[in-house]
Amino acid sequence: MLEYVASCPRNFEKLSNDNDTKWNKVMPNATELFEVRFSFAKVNHMTSLFDIKFENGLMEIPSIDVVDSIETLLQNFIAYEQQSIDLQYLYFSDYAIFMDQLINSDKDVSLLRRKRIIANWIGDHKKVASLFNKIRNEVTAYSNFYFKEVFTKAIKHCDEKPWNRMRESLKHNYFSSPWVGASTMTAITLLILTAIQTILAITSALK
Repeated sequence: MLEYVASCPRNFEKLSNDNDTKWNKVMPNATELFEVRFSFAKVNHMTSLFDIKFENGLMEIPSIDVVDSIETLLQNFIAYEQQSIDLQYLYFSDYAIFMDQLINSDKDVSLLRRKRIIANWIGDHKKVASLFNKIRNEVTAYSNFYFKEVFTKAIKHCDEKPWNRMRESLKHNYFSSPWVGASTMTAITLLILTAIQTILAITSALK
């Protein structure tokens, strides 16, 4: 983690009042993004923990080793930033917000582990998800949110592909397993047969 700090972008201009506005946009979690054809990749030549980029459906994120001490270390950096008044960007605080939105459950951790973005050394994926959700507590994003561009591009990319979202939503809700899929198809078939029967009855009555 210390190498991340050493390579952290430096900008210590005093915050202006323009940066006091809260940033309230919400980005879908990793699983939801993956379902609408997002790709994830580990940054190969990382210069800092904050080198997160998104272009043309590909989100590149530096890898992070999740070890026993990571929670305390991140919380200490966040506490320092929250008490400082001369930082233009709250790097660790904004990183905590980004990871909290990206990771909502153990499924998101599992996905990011497969993509070699997270190295889980504490065993349980649920613990990793809980860790990132916990460190974001009491942290607020402001208009100078460091990952604003990544959020904006990701949200726009989702909005431009409504069919993908609809298709994956149907797949998730109605075809998540063979049994659920079979039940869905049975219900659809019965609905179609009922509709045909109704049409035939109406046609017969009109004749």
